[in-house]
Amino acid sequence: MIKLNKLLISAFVLSASILTGCSNENTITVCASELPHAKILNEAIKPILKEKGYDLKVTVLDWTIQNSAVANDEYDANYFQHVPYLNTNNFEGDKELIAAAKVHYEKLCLYASDKDENKKLDNGETIEIVNDESNIERALLLLNSYDILTINESCYKEDGSFTFDTSNPNSCVTFLSGYENCSLTCILESNLCVSLNDYNFGVIPGNTALTGLGDDYASRIVLSEKATEETISERANIIAVKKSNKDSEKTKALVEACKDERVATYVSNTFGDSVLYHYEDLLAA
Repeated sequence: MIKLNKLLISAFVLSASILTGCSNENTITVCASELPHAKILNEAIKPILKEKGYDLKVTVLDWTIQNSAVANDEYDANYFQHVPYLNTNNFEGDKELIAAAKVHYEKLCLYASDKDENKKLDNGETIEIVNDESNIERALLLLNSYDILTINESCYKEDGSFTFDTSNPNSCVTFLSGYENCSLTCILESNLCVSLNDYNFGVIPGNTALTGLGDDYASRIVLSEKATEETISERANIIAVKKSNKDSEKTKALVEACKDERVATYVSNTFGDSVLYHYEDLLAA
C-alpha cells in the first residue's frame, strides 16, 4: 500500500509538472505601465492572443524597474518606453534588450495646474519638465514649436547629440518675447503630476498624465505636440524583449497580435487624439 501511494504521488507530481510546462509555454508574461499600456494589453491584445492559444498575463510595474525585470527573465517582455529611452537605459551581453515592435505614440502636452484658471501660458509663469534627457529635448521642442523659447547651442555636442544641465535648465534655453520671465524646473517623472500644482504648467509625458491626472487630464491640455511622422516613429512606445528571445514563438505571437486592426480601432476609440496607434514590426527589420 505504501509503495502504491508513492507511485500515485509520483505520477501526480509528474503530471502536474507536465501541465505546468505546457501552461508556461502558452503563457506570455508582460510587465507594463498602467495607462495606456496595460489597458491596451488587457482589453485589446489579450483576446487576440487567446484566439492563437496564448494566455497573456499582464503585471503593472513601476517603469524604473521594467527593463531589469525583463533582463532578469522575470517577464517575457515589457511595454512602457520608446527606443531613445531604451538606448540610454539598456544592458550589455546576455541581458541586452531589443525593440520587437512599435505599438502606439503618446502626444506630449503642456498641462495647466489647478491654480491656472485661464489655461494660457503668459510671461513670468513657471513650467515643470521631466528630468530625463531622452524626454527633455522633446519637451523643449514642444515649447519651441509655439515660439515660447529657443534651445541654446550649448545643449548640443559636436556630434549633434543632445545634452542638458538638469540642475540649471534655464541656462540652456532662451525664452522669447512675451515669455522672458518664465522659468523651467526639472522634476522626476514619477513626481510630475503630484507636483503640478506647485507650478503654473507642466510638460508631462502621455502615460504619466493619463495615470496621474485622472479622468479630467484632457481638459488640462493647453498645447499639444506637433508631431511629424518621423517623430511619431522615433518616439512610439515599444514591446521590448531580451535579444536572446527575439525569435521565440511567444515574441512572434505578441508582435503579430499588436498588428491586428482591432488594436488600432481600440486605441482610437478609447484614447482619441491623446494616443495614436503606430505599428512597426521590428523583428523583420
